[in-house]
Amino acid sequence: MHPDFHGRGFMSEAMDVVLEYGFNKMKLHSIEAHVHPDNNASINLLQKKGFMKEAFFKENVFFNGKFSDTAVYSILNK
Repeated sequence: MHPDFHGRGFMSEAMDVVLEYGFNKMKLHSIEAHVHPDNNASINLLQKKGFMKEAFFKENVFFNGKFSDTAVYSILNK
């Protein structure tokens, strides 16, 4: 998302819709998110929505000419 729109709650609203659709329409048992471990805004949003940290992968993604780590968060359908 463009930085001009950060901190306005748009991603929180979008995540509510995704979780609602995934759990209630698609009947998913769980949803997972893969994020860069330094992306504190995304991690905070995931935790706010009830996601729990499940895994940490060292240098498993090659992007912009270098390997990066990935953190995995998930949430179960209640």
